[in-house]
Amino acid sequence: MGFAREVLSGVQGIEWYTITGILLFVILFAIILYRTVKLPKKDLNDFKTSIFEPGELKEMPADHAQTK
Repeated sequence: MGFAREVLSGVQGIEWYTITGILLFVILFAIILYRTVKLPKKDLNDFKTSIFEPGELKEMPADHAQTK
């Protein structure tokens, strides 16, 4: 990393790329977190059961229906 730092230190305004990258990451992370928290419980249950075939979830034994 020392080589890249030495080469990039000569570029004026290079710190704006770092600031922009971190800001973009924080904004996208906040959006994804907000959408995940506000997702309706019905949709979460649909996602949870989407990997099963219709009726397959009802056939599971009671001790395997919930994860610990």
